[in-house]
Amino acid sequence: MIVGMTRAVRALVAVGLLLTTVSCVRSRPESIPERAGLGTVPASDLGFERHAGAVDWPASSDWVPPGSGLRALVPLSSCVLALGDYQNGYRAVTANWTGGPACDRLRLDPAPSAPRDSGERPDGWAGGGVSADAVIVEPGGAILAASSSGLARYRGGKREELARADLSKAGFEGQGSRSRVGGMVRTSSGRIIINADLVDTAGPPPAVLVSDDGGRSMHRVDLPAPAGPHPPSRQLLAVLAADGDTVVAIGYGWQHPGAWRSTDGGRTWSVSAIDGLPEQLILTRVVHSGGRWTAFGGVDRTEKRSQDTTYVLTSTDGLHWKPGPTAGMGAGRITDVTVDASGTLVATGVIDDSRPHVEGVRDDYCGVVWLGDGTHPWRRGELGCGDAPPQAVTTLRDGRVLIAGNRDLWLRATTTS
Repeated sequence: MIVGMTRAVRALVAVGLLLTTVSCVRSRPESIPERAGLGTVPASDLGFERHAGAVDWPASSDWVPPGSGLRALVPLSSCVLALGDYQNGYRAVTANWTGGPACDRLRLDPAPSAPRDSGERPDGWAGGGVSADAVIVEPGGAILAASSSGLARYRGGKREELARADLSKAGFEGQGSRSRVGGMVRTSSGRIIINADLVDTAGPPPAVLVSDDGGRSMHRVDLPAPAGPHPPSRQLLAVLAADGDTVVAIGYGWQHPGAWRSTDGGRTWSVSAIDGLPEQLILTRVVHSGGRWTAFGGVDRTEKRSQDTTYVLTSTDGLHWKPGPTAGMGAGRITDVTVDASGTLVATGVIDDSRPHVEGVRDDYCGVVWLGDGTHPWRRGELGCGDAPPQAVTTLRDGRVLIAGNRDLWLRATTTS
């Protein structure tokens, strides 16, 4: 199981800074968002049971910037290792969550401790656990982590430093640096490929980092530029995924994004251009299931003063893409996707403009879950509205599906027809 942090999620942190002056009135969660023409089918109809307040809150205060906190779920043992950050009152620090066999409760692990004395003023809990922007659970159970400083392996509570590299860049104004890592995969032959935003400001092509020795070293591989009548623009890789030794990536840029595929574990690459994509499209995930590749994202409709809409791309070869069905999806922006034990795609997302803004009242968000196969209409369920929408989804080792946000989690015990 592969989990990567997307730029789209990290970018929401900047939006959160604009909300710090809003009153700290907490929104009341609603079971069904009956507003703005949204759907009214509860997620319970799709088999999901909500566990309210089952996730330890990732802050010392009652507010977390959008997109921060719990950001990724990694199946581990009978539950998960959840990755994210904790707002300690002064800064964001590394935080992990774990759960027991029932996996109906996620607790901060390690738990926050009292502020330590820095000599001048308390600077909050220092954080702890696995620090990563993308992780892979290796065959032996170790966790391979990629971050702004390179690669590390966590095993038996110990951290092993692997390949070192400066994968940081200037962050949003006033936020210092942020990581370039946007995803990581491991092929069946053991090669590790990292999407690390290595493109130079001078232009294409994008590049990936590749390790052939289990993470002890990395080297850069430039990807080919798409051919055709349109000159290539500066591009970054939006999403990256692998199935066996086939690796697929899709870029984003100002015009004609590229699609790349390697069938030999990242040694050589083919490329094609994708035409006709909507403006303001943000791709967040790509997965392989049912003999096809499916990429997910959302179209930002902010300038048109309407809700974001979902967007789906499908491909049988990972190189040539066409729009996929969105019937039944409705409003929302997909943030994470998993494939359940039956091969069904389970996507979760959020509606962040579900009602008009009210001065002095904290904005809230509505969570959504979709089930489908990438070829037929989707089944949509509403996860309710509140100040902590769902942010991640995964399939547990026993086949259950877990969705989690910063406050609540949802479990589906069995697959649905």
